[in-house]
Amino acid sequence: MAGRSYTHRINTGGNFCGHMPENPRIALTEPVKQGKGGLPGVITEAMKRCVDYYSSPCKIPSLNLANGSNRQQRSERREACLTTLWSILKFTDLVTLKVGVPTPGGGFVNLTVRYLARQTGLPLRRIERALGDLRRAGIVGIHKRCEQRSDGSYKGLAAIKSVNKLFFAIFGLQMRLKFERKRAVKRLKQKQRQHAKASTTKTATARRNLTARAALGKAGSSIPKQGMYKRNQRRQDDEHSRAFDEEQRRQLQELLYQFKLANPSWTAEQCREAAEKAIEARWR
Repeated sequence: MAGRSYTHRINTGGNFCGHMPENPRIALTEPVKQGKGGLPGVITEAMKRCVDYYSSPCKIPSLNLANGSNRQQRSERREACLTTLWSILKFTDLVTLKVGVPTPGGGFVNLTVRYLARQTGLPLRRIERALGDLRRAGIVGIHKRCEQRSDGSYKGLAAIKSVNKLFFAIFGLQMRLKFERKRAVKRLKQKQRQHAKASTTKTATARRNLTARAALGKAGSSIPKQGMYKRNQRRQDDEHSRAFDEEQRRQLQELLYQFKLANPSWTAEQCREAAEKAIEARWR
């Protein structure tokens, strides 16, 4: 049996996975936005300070010992852990410290490992190993989720990931984190109130329009068909014009009554405005 010929590999710099110990690549595919409209200051500061772990693994002892060995964590592994940590911090919600995107309605969208890997530009398997080290170090908490399909099988969902607040304390950011989390809670409550107000306004508008249509249909059912088809002739004749005006006034009063019943909290001016709009739309 002939053996396979040996092909000598050529290292053009760093090791064979592209890692260069003297010049590590700790960055994301898209630059982190800072300042107004960007990430909170405590997040960006934590991202800057945690880079010191690469040259001084003693800064985070639990991560350095995550491999279960007394030996120092390899430099390429430290590079992957820090890059993964950056992608996690980028999407960390200050209110809950969960990794994902909060929704206006109060929900939360958890991010998959594949999505976080795309943020780093590193292979998925390398990110999974780094994420395992972060979990064993106690920096990141991971809670797996699944849902049951109709056929009885289970479908995996994006796991709930969260950052331990002690991670910020390692770099002296515990008080700043507490302060900025309070501000984040206030911003969240304000957004929720605005969302609820907008939803209420849309609901009230739809309910008012529906009531107007129903009241208009009920009031318009008593209008003589002959008058509906010969509206232009009644306007030319004084007698018919007076009857037309009386009919409008009668309908206006009936609509005022209907709107007041449907909306007891409305003022007389609001009822009249809605009734006049309904009359205008009916006789246009």
